Amino acid sequence: MKLQALLFDVDGTLVDSNDHHARCWREAFAHFGVHLDYDTIRHQVGKGGDLLVPDLLQAKEMRRFGEELKKYRSKIFRERYLPQIAAFPFVRTLFEGLRAHKIKIALASSSDPEEVEYYTRLLGVEELIEGSTSKEDANFSKPSPEIFDAARKRAGTDPEFTFAVGDTPYDIVAAHRIAMPIVAVLSGGFERELLVKAEFLFDDAAQILERIDSIDGWFE
Repeated sequence: MKLQALLFDVDGTLVDSNDHHARCWREAFAHFGVHLDYDTIRHQVGKGGDLLVPDLLQAKEMRRFGEELKKYRSKIFRERYLPQIAAFPFVRTLFEGLRAHKIKIALASSSDPEEVEYYTRLLGVEELIEGSTSKEDANFSKPSPEIFDAARKRAGTDPEFTFAVGDTPYDIVAAHRIAMPIVAVLSGGFERELLVKAEFLFDDAAQILERIDSIDGWFE
């Protein structure tokens, strides 16, 4: 196969977490007196707090409590929301199948390091991946391409023959900013029309194995 590696976003792609993130962010904003409707926040999920918070606050709000809001959200997410998150049931089989094709795997997340470690244990795939990233591996979260680039370096593969996998429009922009093709999946809850710029669009990442020849054929 020409395909050397797949770089997987985690939230919404491998674990069913996006609604939990949206509820947590809404609670965090409300704690500081900023009341936003659920749909507004839900469509921001996929960005890190470094981008999401200034996108939703005004300048004076950013000065008064922007950093405190991000810290508060991280605290309540780890304490109350993270234990509720479940892995999608297909992940282990998917990763084993990819390794059987000699395709390398890396996790491309911009979450806090503690959250990435938790997800890796939850998925039970430590021995199947080349490595993972966290927010410490980039100055900016997606749609900056830094996380996908860092994950590709963890995989140690040629960028010309590497695919990203993600569930948000921000994943697609991040990949395309470094001319990396991407498989988008609908499992994160984003509308199909927001993901159509991806090279492939599947219901969930389990379909990657079914379509692996087509994905590999993209390089021809």
